[in-house]
Amino acid sequence: MDPADIARSVADWGRIQARAPSWRGHPCQQFPSDLWRYAELVHELSPPWVLECGTAGGGTALFLADALRSAGSDGVVMTADTDPRAWTVIGHPNLEVWQCDALDEGLVRRVAARARERGRGLVLLDDDHSGPHVLEELEAYAPLAAYLVCEDTLMEHLPGYGWGPHEALAKWLPAHPEFTPDPEPVPSNHPGGWLRRRGA
Repeated sequence: MDPADIARSVADWGRIQARAPSWRGHPCQQFPSDLWRYAELVHELSPPWVLECGTAGGGTALFLADALRSAGSDGVVMTADTDPRAWTVIGHPNLEVWQCDALDEGLVRRVAARARERGRGLVLLDDDHSGPHVLEELEAYAPLAAYLVCEDTLMEHLPGYGWGPHEALAKWLPAHPEFTPDPEPVPSNHPGGWLRRRGA
């Protein structure tokens, strides 16, 4: 992403925080351009499953589940969060809500089993943004992903944030040439974080 696009994304960050888009009445902590790109990926890849680490208000999880159904996929969205707001979206037939940290051993085993049974899926890392936690998520879930989004890398360009997703990704990516950065929307919360497995 060039400097002008980064500047636009930074400018839009505050507006999105103040008034997040919603899906079916549930807030999505995403730029609309990022949501649109998710829908494009779901229709392009038809992933057998999607993992969303970090549910928050649940709008993005519902959006992804609806995108899977509209793509004709019988896949499931697994979404995990310790935040009670996440649990209001329970009930969608294509959605599993996990009330746990994204690195919970039970969830990691469930996702690994799905990958063995159905193939690699789409992974979105958007919960605890501390660098060490993101690094652990990358190690746990990237082997299972056909496509992975390390979210909120825009934090690199915002004042007041410490070691976060952008630094975890910069440390992890050079040792993983099986992933290559993919074109990203503008604006995006996740510059440099859109990663496609080579051949996917």
